[in-house]
Amino acid sequence: MTQTLKLTIFPIIVLFVFGLSACSPEKKLAVEFANKANNKGVLILTPQYLYKVNLKTYLLDSLNIVGNDNKDSLLISHSKYLGELNDSLFIANYIHGYASTLNKFGFKIYHQNQMEQFLALDSNTYQVNIAQIELEETLYTYRDEANVIDSYYFHDHNLNAVYVNSWFEISEIDNDIKKQKIYFSSDMITDIADGAFDYDIFSGRVRYMYNIDSLKLNVLYDFAYRLGSEYAGYTFDLLLNEELDQKVDPSIRNDKYWRFDPTRHTFYLASDDRFMLLEE
Repeated sequence: MTQTLKLTIFPIIVLFVFGLSACSPEKKLAVEFANKANNKGVLILTPQYLYKVNLKTYLLDSLNIVGNDNKDSLLISHSKYLGELNDSLFIANYIHGYASTLNKFGFKIYHQNQMEQFLALDSNTYQVNIAQIELEETLYTYRDEANVIDSYYFHDHNLNAVYVNSWFEISEIDNDIKKQKIYFSSDMITDIADGAFDYDIFSGRVRYMYNIDSLKLNVLYDFAYRLGSEYAGYTFDLLLNEELDQKVDPSIRNDKYWRFDPTRHTFYLASDDRFMLLEE
């Protein structure tokens, strides 16, 4: 997962590395969208609680539990993180990262308790409903590997891991709210394994030495902020590309998906660092 974005506040003059001709309508619209973000309002709707799933079902065997209707609750209560995780604090950090980063892109941010002020805006408004956030606790197998004296060695670690799955409904208020699209993103955080293979020249043997930096509950709260910040960037990029789709003639619209770097004020191509559209 990338570190929290370092952003500068608009308005600015946007420089670009776009890979298109200087007179490209696509480029001009992208630059215009970035420069005029401070004229747009975003209403953020947030979930009240987290969905939590403990996928470490082997715990049921150690607890000698078979066919219990409350097994999901039992798995949560015996989880390493989910049972003690404070929903309100996790969500607050997530939304703080999301809202503060969108604001640094230039958007004017409104929360649910500011609905009246938001609805009084004339135009240029978006609604973002963070419809659901789900945490899944599981084990993640990480393989550390190396070639030593022309021989291949590996060591598998079973690391504690938490997936954070998020569902977003994003729409322009001017458009038909019933046609909101649903977007999804998932990121994972794990224990950190730090290991190395060591060749003993005297015995001719290869040893593997390692340390595990265990995932802590407070790190999950920090992770929530970083995710919110990252997904704010995804949201800006989504709105940017939708703007290009709507206003650039299809015959000349570039089929690439652009991201905006507000630190360097440049555009660049996205890979997997974007929302996934969920088809109906």
